[in-house]
Amino acid sequence: MSVSLTGRTAIVTGASRGIGLAIARALEREKMKLALISRSKPPRSVAGKFIACDFSDSAAIPGAVSLALEHLGRLDCVVNNAGVFLEKNAEEISLADWERVLRVNLTAPFLICRQTLPELARRRGRIVNVISSSALQGYRGQAAYSASKHGFLGFARCLAIEGRSLGVHIHSLCPGGVETDLIKGTDLGRRLQGQPMIRAQDLAEIVVFLLKQPPNVDVPEMAIRRFG
Repeated sequence: MSVSLTGRTAIVTGASRGIGLAIARALEREKMKLALISRSKPPRSVAGKFIACDFSDSAAIPGAVSLALEHLGRLDCVVNNAGVFLEKNAEEISLADWERVLRVNLTAPFLICRQTLPELARRRGRIVNVISSSALQGYRGQAAYSASKHGFLGFARCLAIEGRSLGVHIHSLCPGGVETDLIKGTDLGRRLQGQPMIRAQDLAEIVVFLLKQPPNVDVPEMAIRRFG
C-alpha cells in the first residue's frame, strides 16, 4: 500500500524550470507543503515558498536551507535537483569552469544533505537525488560535468549506508536524454534532436512513486534510459 503525501513537507532545489519545476508541480498535486530553492523564481503556477540562492556560492546555501526549514516547520523530503551543464573538452576547461561545476553539482547537494539529515532523521524522511547517466559513464565533452556527477553518485551511495541507521531513505536517479533547456543549444542537444526523449514529467512521477513507498521498501538507485 502506498503512503499518502498529503500534508508532508519537501525542499526542492532548481525548481524554477525543467525537471525541478515538474517535480514541484507533481508534489503540489499531492498536497505537499514546499520550499523551493533556486537561482530564479518559479512560475506563479506552482505554490511554495521561494528562496533565492545561487548554488555556485557555497556560503549562501546554509542560510537558504535554514529559511526553508523555518518555513516548513518540519522536513519529510529533500529533492536535490539543481545543476549546471558544461560542454567542453578537458583541455578547454578553465579552473574557474571546473570549480563552478563542482560547487553547483557536488558541493551544494553535500551541504544541503549535511544540514537537513538531522531533521529528516526525526521524521524518517527521504532524500531524492536527481543525478544523471553521466554518473554511470563518460561522454564526449563532459569531463567536468561527468566528474561532478560521478562524485555526486559516490557521495549518495555512502550517504545511503549512513542514512539507513537513521531511518532515512536515499534515492538516486540517473536519467539520460531528458528534454529540458539544460542541453538546449549544445552539441549534445543537437545530437539528440528528433530522438525519443525522457520528459521532465516522467521523472516527476518517478519521484512521487519513490516518496510513496512504505518504509520497509528501499529503491536506492534507478538508471533511467530513453526507449524507442
